[in-house]
Amino acid sequence: MDKLVSKYRGSRLGDRLKLSFEYFPPKSVTMERRLWRTVGQLELLNPSFFTVTYRATGTDRQQSMDTIAAVAKESKIPTAGHLTCAGEKREEVDKVARFFRENGIRRIVALRGDARDGAPPVDEYAGAAELVEGLLKIADFDISVAAYPETHPLALSETDDINYLKRKFDAGARRALTQFFFDPDVFLRFRDKAQRAGIDKPIVPGILPIHDIERVIAFGERCGASIPTALATRFLRLKDDPRGQYHLAVEQGALLCEQLIREGVDAFHFYTLNQTDLSFAVCRQLGTRVEYLPMPAKISQPSVNVSERSSFGVDAIQ
Repeated sequence: MDKLVSKYRGSRLGDRLKLSFEYFPPKSVTMERRLWRTVGQLELLNPSFFTVTYRATGTDRQQSMDTIAAVAKESKIPTAGHLTCAGEKREEVDKVARFFRENGIRRIVALRGDARDGAPPVDEYAGAAELVEGLLKIADFDISVAAYPETHPLALSETDDINYLKRKFDAGARRALTQFFFDPDVFLRFRDKAQRAGIDKPIVPGILPIHDIERVIAFGERCGASIPTALATRFLRLKDDPRGQYHLAVEQGALLCEQLIREGVDAFHFYTLNQTDLSFAVCRQLGTRVEYLPMPAKISQPSVNVSERSSFGVDAIQ
């Protein structure tokens, strides 16, 4: 870390950055405690919004909805609920959207989601663009959609993928949050191609601080995001050095953001994996101010007549 020279460290550039953070619903009491610690810590950075992912099957669906509603209710930061449509009847998807509306959630991350086994319902939304249109018939949601700097694995081509992103914007989406990447040129080339295709809405780079390089490599293989060989090698060499990995992760995350800032990027979406440390450290490295809650006014102790004191001493009445 000592070798990292950031032109933004200690400056107030971070105050001009628009930040957002993504969480996922906890599956255990321990994970729930971690989630709330994460929310509380990242609130201090005064982000633009939080997002909470969504699992559409079985009891996971209700848990996802309850978690999104809880974060939206308890946090001072606006919260967006993810919503997927693949394999779901429109009626069921719309029911979740109405739940969001009724719980004061005005932001949605609209996604197609993973296809399921078996024949799809006859009346499902065909994809994210159609989902955006349907959601806006229910309420005037602030809708984000997904973008893929290295092309969605199921897209016919890069051009087809960018054209579909434009369809999502034309349907009413306000911004796109990208899949994670580790080479700034990957994002910049994608942004340029999107602009040439007529896209003029914000495309926000997704940042994944590397907590576990092997997990990140596995994530990348599933979603089509590449990890530069040299970067993976640096992390793997530190496999038995957690402290070294932590410092490298902060260095890598901050430098990636700095390179993008130099190219005009002013917003970042962090995939937290429900962990605070690295996302928080990267943002602080960029100069983001921590907004601690004000200390409550000192409460003066009421005066107590000596004759009224408890025989157990002053501590008994405090």
